[in-house]
Amino acid sequence: MIRKNFYLGFLGFLGFFAGRYFMTGDITSLAYLGFFSFFGFFFLGKIQGDQADERYQEDRKTALAFIGHLALFLLAAIWIIGLFMSNLEVTFILVVIAYVVLILAYAVKLYWLEER
Repeated sequence: MIRKNFYLGFLGFLGFFAGRYFMTGDITSLAYLGFFSFFGFFFLGKIQGDQADERYQEDRKTALAFIGHLALFLLAAIWIIGLFMSNLEVTFILVVIAYVVLILAYAVKLYWLEER
């Protein structure tokens, strides 16, 4: 199942549509950055094996624990920035960036744990 999803990683290239921001100046064009999270499928697709053995389950729990701490940090940072900025569009873009960072960090951490 994981190997078959490897090709979903190519949807990450849709994130380059965020470059429209530099032509139009519309900050909501940066929402396309969320597509970069699909690049995580490249890392998940390189994990060997299709069955979830005990080691994989432990590595998955470790990666999720790491992401939990990172998510708390990112949400606190967005909350603090949101207190000082009244522009909701900027806060929206920060949430999109946090989403991408969390998904990619999970994929990279799980890949790193599986390859050690």
